[in-house]
Amino acid sequence: MINTVVFDIGMVLVYFRWRELFADLGFEGDKFQKIAEATVHNPWWNTFDKGGMSVEEIIDKYAQSAPEYREEIAKIYDHKDEFVVLYDYSIPWIHELKERGYKVYILSNWSEPVYEANKDTHLRFLKDVDGEIMSYREGMIKPDREIYQLLCDRFGINPAEAVFLDDNAANVKAAEEFGLHAIHFKNYKQAKEELERYLCGC
Repeated sequence: MINTVVFDIGMVLVYFRWRELFADLGFEGDKFQKIAEATVHNPWWNTFDKGGMSVEEIIDKYAQSAPEYREEIAKIYDHKDEFVVLYDYSIPWIHELKERGYKVYILSNWSEPVYEANKDTHLRFLKDVDGEIMSYREGMIKPDREIYQLLCDRFGINPAEAVFLDDNAANVKAAEEFGLHAIHFKNYKQAKEELERYLCGC
């Protein structure tokens, strides 16, 4: 029987609006593409989510791929509070699950500066959940098996009694291999319907 729901954050509970932010900053055409490849499409992006690096250090890493745009890359982190937007359905969804008696947790890859810039606004649902695992605090990221183990150990979760929702297929696969039930989040309607089938035992 399912008694626990675990949510990822980006593209599940909030919209990651990096494309819109880059456009707002005037990045267009080839500049847009090169900055995207140097940042959000760069393996260092996920490494930053593990914590232990300053903003200045990660900018140095990104700028190695596009040194001509170092100033523009640095400017991105002046707008940390504009990276995400809370979906309208997120808080009501969490409240509904809590009212029905389910435990609700967060397991998300997140960098410290972006988390701190948004925790009281677009991440304000965090005060309503039963606990959270943020990658930057733990020095590990999804899809590493260790972070799923940490989640279950810290909060006493039985994987067989929990459902995990994530937009990243690799994270979903890793969760399933660990023993969690998992849903590949594509949109709210699809994910909510799949979750309800787990919750009702259908």
